Amino acid sequence: MKRGFSLVLAVLLMVGSAPLSVGESADQKPLGHLTKLGVEESYLNEQIRDTSAFADIPFSEYRFFDTLNSMILALDSGAIGGFITNEYTYEFLRSKNKDRYSTYSTDPDHEYSYGFAMLLREEDRELCDRISDVIDEMKKDGTMDALKDQYVDRCIAGEEPDAVLPYTFEQAVTLKVALTGDIPPMDYFSAEGSPIGFNTALISEVGRRLGMNIVFISVDSGARATSLASGESDVVFWTEAANYYNWGEADREDQPDHSVITDVYLPAEIRLVVLKTFPGADP
Repeated sequence: MKRGFSLVLAVLLMVGSAPLSVGESADQKPLGHLTKLGVEESYLNEQIRDTSAFADIPFSEYRFFDTLNSMILALDSGAIGGFITNEYTYEFLRSKNKDRYSTYSTDPDHEYSYGFAMLLREEDRELCDRISDVIDEMKKDGTMDALKDQYVDRCIAGEEPDAVLPYTFEQAVTLKVALTGDIPPMDYFSAEGSPIGFNTALISEVGRRLGMNIVFISVDSGARATSLASGESDVVFWTEAANYYNWGEADREDQPDHSVITDVYLPAEIRLVVLKTFPGADP
C-alpha cells in the first residue's frame, strides 16, 4: 500500500476549447501534464499546435510526468511554468501552502470542466448502469452533497477524514476498486497507508446500496487501464473534460478500448497551477 500523498492525477487536456499561443521565447517554460493513457507526448504537443488550445498562455509545450509529486517538484524548481489539475486538488495543495501556489487565469468564458466518473470493463455494462442509477439516487437524496461536504470541503479546510471501512455482506459479489492515491482530496492514502477521501466514501456507499463487497487495491495512475483489462481491478476512477451541461460531448480520446464509463458524479473546474510569483498569477 502506498504511504503519504503520492498525488498523481488523471489529468485531461481541454483540446479545442480555446486557442494557445505556442511561443518561441526562451523565457517560456513547459506546462506540466500527467501521462495520458495511450497518448504520446509528441502527439499531444502536435494537437496543441494544430488546435491552438488555451489562449494567450505563456507556455511553450506540454511535458509529461508520471506523478503529481514529480510535477510539483518540477514547478518548485522552475523546470516548468505550471501544471493542470482540478479545483479540489488545487485547493488541497494551496491549503497546505497558501503562500506558494496560485492559479493563472485562462479564458473566463470557457465552458469546460472535469467530470469525475468510474470506468468498468465493457462486459460489465449492466453493472455500470446500476452504479449510474445509484449515483442518480445519491444526488437526489442529498447523499452526494453530504459526502462532498465531509470528504472534500472539510478536508480542504484542514479536517482530515477518517479511513473508510466498506460494508461487508456474506456470500456477496466483491468489487475490486483501484485507487491511485493521487487525487487528494478525492482519493489518497493517509500517512499510515489507509485509503481515504471522497471516492472511497462514494464507492463504499454504492457497494452498500447494491449489496456488494468493496475491496480497495493500490495501482499506479498510468496502470489503471491495464489493471482493469487484466481483471486485477473491476472499477477504476476516471475523469473526462467537457461542458458540464453536455457530457455527451466529453473528450474520451484516452478512454481505453472495451470499457464503459458511469455517469459523472461530481464536476470540478479546471485549474492551471503556478507559483504565486509567476507573472500574471491570480492574487
